[in-house]
Amino acid sequence: MDDLSQIINEIEGQIEKGLWDLELKAQLEQAMQVYRQAEAKLAELNIAPDDSAFGEGQRVLSYCLMRQENLLRQMGQPQEALALGAREIAAARASGDVITLARALMSNGTNLILTGGSEPGLRLLEEARELFESGESIDHKQGLGWYWILQADLANAGLVKREPSEVIGMATRALEILEPIENWPGVARAYAARANAHEKKGDMEAAAQERREQEVYERKIKSD
Repeated sequence: MDDLSQIINEIEGQIEKGLWDLELKAQLEQAMQVYRQAEAKLAELNIAPDDSAFGEGQRVLSYCLMRQENLLRQMGQPQEALALGAREIAAARASGDVITLARALMSNGTNLILTGGSEPGLRLLEEARELFESGESIDHKQGLGWYWILQADLANAGLVKREPSEVIGMATRALEILEPIENWPGVARAYAARANAHEKKGDMEAAAQERREQEVYERKIKSD
């Protein structure tokens, strides 16, 4: 069990390194290679369901699939991302971890909305929000903050109907959650969402100020 847990932790570390060193720096193809290698390593472990390490392995597998889906969306391949969704949710449920399940629901809700399934997608997002609001850990807060960013981004993209003032409110809620815990990628995205909403309102001065704030936090990401 200890050796297996260590291997799983090392694989998760590989995924995290791919996220911070590659994905967040827009090196998408390279990040995808890292995530797929991590998935293959997990498969090679062939952990049986009655093994005490099974839940942990499924948690990391779900996370790995979520990262791949996020990359596919950024690459303009939402249908391919959707195809991974059932596996991600199944792994999340098998993990027994609330945060993993909430993240899987949010990821797949996004996939559904992007591929035309707005109503079922929004239902999954609301399930995710309820799970994120069920605790006070850093992971719960990060998840809730990104939930509000996602809602703002979907509205700015015209995939969900919201007024610009509503979008600004959503992004502000994200900032209130993510700034205190120093989640700089989320903070940068929230400022970008507010800038987009101000532009839709025709307030270019406010939008420019939001873009300046966005740049400040994007520099923080690169310097960390």
